[in-house]
Amino acid sequence: MAVRVPEIDYYSLHGIWGAYASLVLGRIGKGAGVVVGDVRPPDRGLFIGYRIGNGEPRLLPFASGKDIAAGASAYHADEDMPAREESGLRYLSYFKPEEMERRVSFSGEEWRAGALSFRVISFFGEIPDPQSMTPASARSALRPAIFLQLTFDNMANENQMIGLFGMQGIRRPLSDITNGGLLGMACNNCLGFAIRPDIGIDEVMDWSVVDAAFNGSRPLRRLAQEGGLRFRIAPGQKAQYVIALGVFREGIVTTGRPAHAYYTCLFKDIEDVLENALDEQVESLFRAERLDSFLDNSGLSEDRRFIIAQAAHSYVANTELLLSQSGEPVFLVNEGEYQMMNTLDLTIDQAFWEARFSPWTLRNELESFGEYSSYRDSLGIAFAHDQGVDDCFTPSGCSVYEMPGLTDCFSYMSYEETLNWLLTACLYVNLSGDWNWAKERRKLFSACLQSVRARDGNNDGVMDRDSDRCEGGAEITTYDSLDPSLGQARNNLYLAVKSWSAFVCLGALFRRIDRGESLDAQETDRAAALVAATLTQKMQGRKGYIPAIFESDNQSSIIPAIEGLVYPVFCGASEAITPDGPYGKLVQVLREHLDTVLVPGRCIDAESGAWKISSTSRNTWLSKIFLNQYVAEHLLGFKDERVTDDHIYAYWLRTGSADFSATDQVDSSSGKALGSRFYPRLVTSILWLGTPLSSGSSRESEAAMR
Repeated sequence: MAVRVPEIDYYSLHGIWGAYASLVLGRIGKGAGVVVGDVRPPDRGLFIGYRIGNGEPRLLPFASGKDIAAGASAYHADEDMPAREESGLRYLSYFKPEEMERRVSFSGEEWRAGALSFRVISFFGEIPDPQSMTPASARSALRPAIFLQLTFDNMANENQMIGLFGMQGIRRPLSDITNGGLLGMACNNCLGFAIRPDIGIDEVMDWSVVDAAFNGSRPLRRLAQEGGLRFRIAPGQKAQYVIALGVFREGIVTTGRPAHAYYTCLFKDIEDVLENALDEQVESLFRAERLDSFLDNSGLSEDRRFIIAQAAHSYVANTELLLSQSGEPVFLVNEGEYQMMNTLDLTIDQAFWEARFSPWTLRNELESFGEYSSYRDSLGIAFAHDQGVDDCFTPSGCSVYEMPGLTDCFSYMSYEETLNWLLTACLYVNLSGDWNWAKERRKLFSACLQSVRARDGNNDGVMDRDSDRCEGGAEITTYDSLDPSLGQARNNLYLAVKSWSAFVCLGALFRRIDRGESLDAQETDRAAALVAATLTQKMQGRKGYIPAIFESDNQSSIIPAIEGLVYPVFCGASEAITPDGPYGKLVQVLREHLDTVLVPGRCIDAESGAWKISSTSRNTWLSKIFLNQYVAEHLLGFKDERVTDDHIYAYWLRTGSADFSATDQVDSSSGKALGSRFYPRLVTSILWLGTPLSSGSSRESEAAMR
């Protein structure tokens, strides 16, 4: 069953897959509503509540109290005229926190208060490849809409109940266009919500939708910017309503690489979206129920189930499916508050999620990186950090992030991004079985191998040569905002293990597509052996750990030393991480390293008990904690509460990150949000559910997820 959360005052993003849009709600007394082309909460009001007889109207507290239009006073010269006609508003009250329940599920969430239940259903599971679907199937799978379910319980009352769903920021009633076929409200052609006409349902629109809904019948004031749906529930009755909420962005929405929102080739306008959603609501809600059952029956703790659900909703909110001018789909994941597009060091972490729910998006991203993000420096091929920002594509081979002459944030990530492309490609091919795709890119795989090897100047397997694009600066890693223990690329333990993993996975891929030994496969073996030997030699026997940086007498301890162990398991090389396998000594060294550093005051915060990914920084990243937890628990055999207790992270997502939904970077001692807000990458937590489907999980699980 859905997880009832004890702390209810926090934002969630209920994303509309592929639309880069979401319904944002959850903070008490703050703005809520729909955002398009962004993930940050709108400063608008969302009005959901009821009134019984002549009693006090009760609403969920999803409004900041701010007016977005002056009302009648803007049209009068008399300065003394009240800004609003508020005869009914003086009796309004919002539910208090202790009067409400909030329950979170894989598909969405539910609020219960008084005689009201409000449920959001926003996630429906797998997304098929649009190029393999019929137009009708594509309309169902790629429809930019979610559902809202309202239940009003008037069973115990002798008076009529009036229910309301409304919001600020709308401009027109849908009945004007649909001749009564739909009831609801829209903002131009950009967004809207609708229900099928029925007895006891009507539209309301006025300077104050709350006042208009609960204080008699009034004509629609089409000049206003507040509107909604009013429901009349007879005494002794209980009624449930399903509302479709959708978005629609017309025309070219990007620059640099002009593209439309993909759904515009399937739907003609917002009314078409909402009509289709309501026509297919039964099947959509059934899919959501099965998805919820899958997570509920997973055996995971409530904390882990909450984390997965909160992460899922945030990831979906950041997704954007475009249609190029050549008619090809272009898939993007936007980077939360930063809005960078297809950040490659996020793609690799999100690959486990996409392998389970949309493997074709991985292929699409990899091909896009190869065509538009690759470049050549003096050492060989490499890949840019991202592909642009805020729907603005950069020129080929460039990112909006990377700059020359720097040694920390905003420097180049040439080495790690090349590893990321290789490992993501290996994951895609193995988890999808698309070996022809790998064969077609055989030369690119080989070029990447040679480039990675060229960045090892002293032949110990470890990167120590910076790209000439740095122009005197130094390369960094995805952990850009940390100190050198994880931020510096050169002679870095984290990157060394990641490169070992890339060599191992690439070797397995070469042997599969070459049907045996090849020079490239032999080269990957030599490179992996060099890295393994170097790392085991770096182990400080008496201290029981490997320093984070192999220079400047660095003594920092890091957890992500083990991160690279995750990839061979899913890339046809699981023997590489077994104790008696070809790299058994390295695996044992890394296990001892983790056991040594995973203690309070080092890589466990002495104040909170949470993981610190580096002993020398309080900036800890939740997505990476979840990924490394999986490695520790499932691959290295750690079963104690150091690894399995996730209460603090779930709590932080509802408190320290309350204003920012799924936040990645937090203070390890307090959970305070430090950066990477409204982020997609926390879906690394999907690993807790086991092997991605396409790599062979049980038929029962596969059926449940469809």
